[in-house]
Amino acid sequence: MSPELIVQVKREPGYTTVTVAGELDVATAPQVREHLVALLAGHRPLVIDLDRVSFCDATGLGVLVGAANRAGASLHLICSRPQTRRLFQLTGLAQRLPLAPTMADAVATVPETSSDRILAPGPSPTMSQPPSPDCNGGDQHDSPV
Repeated sequence: MSPELIVQVKREPGYTTVTVAGELDVATAPQVREHLVALLAGHRPLVIDLDRVSFCDATGLGVLVGAANRAGASLHLICSRPQTRRLFQLTGLAQRLPLAPTMADAVATVPETSSDRILAPGPSPTMSQPPSPDCNGGDQHDSPV
């Protein structure tokens, strides 16, 4: 049984951040996929922070590849953990899903074409369900999956 996985979603001006913490594996991948599919339906760039992922198996990698296929250039991954970066290199996914070492590096690659860059992010209530694609600015969700 995998330890609890936490998915935190925060809407920022011009993009949405998704922080994943815990194990991304066959047991937790379906819930992560559900979150990402719902967020991608909103047509906002996604920045996914993998720095708190302690383990990722082939199913977890498949969820990230599927999200990248849906999102195209509007998906940005962050990871500074050497073991995770090595996993991406060994599987050849580093070419398909480049990992930015920091949030600042990932955000720098988000296009500034979105008109909601002028919105100010703000705190909002915590939700345990996957976000709906029509979230209002400032929405943030923490949910164990």
